[in-house]
Amino acid sequence: MTSSHSRDKNPHTPDLEPVIITRSGHPVSRKKIDHNAVKILYRLKNHGFKAYLAGGAVRDLLLGKTPADFDIVTDATPKQVKKLFRNSRIIGRRFRLVHIFFHDRSQSMPQIFEIATFRRTFTLDQDEAESIEEQPELANNLFGSPGEDAERRDFTINAIFYNIADFSVIDYVDGLHDLRDRIIRIIGDPNLRFAEDPVRILRALEFACRLGFTIEDETGKGLVAQADRLSEVPASRLREELKGLYSKKTTAALLELGHRYQINQYWLPPEIAENCPEAIPFIKQIENFYPTANNDKELEKMVVAALLLPGIFKKFPLADNVRLNLVQELVEERLKPLNQRFNLPRFQRHAIKDIFTLLYRIGRGDKRVKKLLSRDHFFAALFFYAAINSQASNKPNHFSFWQKQCESLNRNSKAKNLDYSKLFTKN
Repeated sequence: MTSSHSRDKNPHTPDLEPVIITRSGHPVSRKKIDHNAVKILYRLKNHGFKAYLAGGAVRDLLLGKTPADFDIVTDATPKQVKKLFRNSRIIGRRFRLVHIFFHDRSQSMPQIFEIATFRRTFTLDQDEAESIEEQPELANNLFGSPGEDAERRDFTINAIFYNIADFSVIDYVDGLHDLRDRIIRIIGDPNLRFAEDPVRILRALEFACRLGFTIEDETGKGLVAQADRLSEVPASRLREELKGLYSKKTTAALLELGHRYQINQYWLPPEIAENCPEAIPFIKQIENFYPTANNDKELEKMVVAALLLPGIFKKFPLADNVRLNLVQELVEERLKPLNQRFNLPRFQRHAIKDIFTLLYRIGRGDKRVKKLLSRDHFFAALFFYAAINSQASNKPNHFSFWQKQCESLNRNSKAKNLDYSKLFTKN
């Protein structure tokens, strides 16, 4: 689960000289960087500013993967960046950033690049402390050097820079070493850094799952020790973190790793956390069956329904004589703590309740195909019906009916070109 890893030196000493890998010593090429990101880097460089590619983009390029985003850091202030790019705007109060927009006729949404100024942690200097006391947001907007900026980042593998000026890779925190050894290590004292921002606990699990890395021993101990702080994370932020997992197909793996570390009960309602082992196989099927591109809303309702399913199913197995009103009452009751934890929008809560109503209608033997098809969430309910019954040794009589219906159901526009007959085949 975890891996220890010794160092010959402390990479977190202030003013540490970075490890610099010249172009011939690493695989990062401008050809693999988005052309608009390259334009931004060069414009900053040509106006006398440092311009580095940073974070996950550098990590992924070093691993031979295609980055989803290209974040850029510079010594130019947000106002200076804004002056250089008419297609930009300054955003944020807690963190002042610049978003640069590129509009492509072939894309419905603009491409957005995030530009940050190198930052540092505030010191105990009296003048600085007084300024921060008057304006607390300044604590996150103190500009610094590249080394200081690297020290503020979360994990060593996310704190490596690529310098457009000479095409070198710059590492202040031994991230290259950890990348080579496939290790997730938090920068600084694990207890302090996880307490500072408990969401880093979920990110440590996510990176371990997504990249197939192991979590370093002290990082693992720190995330367990600070896991109870996850209960303090605002619901809206927790929901955004969870939504971020869907497109990466790492929700099931994160829940499995969280179960092994015994921390799921700190960020999920207790009963949901307890039933996670039974929910995970359904979530894996969801990740294998549904496309991820531009599909966050569909995946969110399916994952939340899967988290609820074991608890509902234990009390009300699918059967011909189940009373729908009792099922609906239980779904409403179990959905409340999940909603408190993740601040689910009303349309998603309605969708989840409808999925269970339709699932139990099918489970009771309702074969009115036209009427069921008229409901928006019929295919979601059909997914769960097949997922529950396809592995069962004793299948209900109506299982074969719906299995035969799949050929015509697949042609329905609401099926969105997905092959539901696959779900009725035992794996």
